[in-house]
Amino acid sequence: MHIIVTGSHGFIGTHLCKHLELQGHTIEAWDTKLGKDINDFPDKPKGDLCIHLAALADIKKSFENPDVFWQQNVVLAKKVFDACANENIKVIYASSSACLGWWMHPYAISKYVNELVAPTDSVGIRFSTVWGDGANPVTLVEKIKNKNLQYVTTHTRDLIHVSDVVTAIQTIIDNDIQGIVDCGLGVAIKISDLVAFNNIDVPVVEGENYELDSNTLSSTTLRQHGWSPKVNVMDEKLCN
Repeated sequence: MHIIVTGSHGFIGTHLCKHLELQGHTIEAWDTKLGKDINDFPDKPKGDLCIHLAALADIKKSFENPDVFWQQNVVLAKKVFDACANENIKVIYASSSACLGWWMHPYAISKYVNELVAPTDSVGIRFSTVWGDGANPVTLVEKIKNKNLQYVTTHTRDLIHVSDVVTAIQTIIDNDIQGIVDCGLGVAIKISDLVAFNNIDVPVVEGENYELDSNTLSSTTLRQHGWSPKVNVMDEKLCN
């Protein structure tokens, strides 16, 4: 297949494109790192499938620049959705477990609106907290790896490895799935337990009131189609 991938050189996109290329697909990569901004996404794209991953994903920054998040995550996503719908190209797009509390911050609102305006035959994947090689160094697991934590919160998190995200997307490609699909490990891991497991001793504090206490996802639809996650962040230590 000819597959358009926006955010192709981001964290998830990098892993996904490598996988799809090994499967023999032709990738049309869209990423600002290539000088290809989705502002310039064509009105009449050519392809068999579009996987839309390009987005801003930082809760705190969404409070600082809500208009920027709206433009990137809603306006430009709608541009991609409409262009693909007009050419009968199915879209798989990145949503977020933040939609479980969509009213809590501008980032969650932007991803929830994505789900409302997406084409009817599209698939929105609500990822839980994705981790793995190439993740942003400010994310929880990367801070644990680098022993760069000052404190941990009382939250629990569903931590899904990027390799399991890739196989989830492959499962969607291989099956006639539509609508909103959860993609998580399905396990509520206490952040304080994860940090202690990795022999890091930092204070435990209350989390921010704009964050979900837990983002655990059962991933029922994916599991019904034979997918199951293989990597658990508690299987082995992240750092020495």
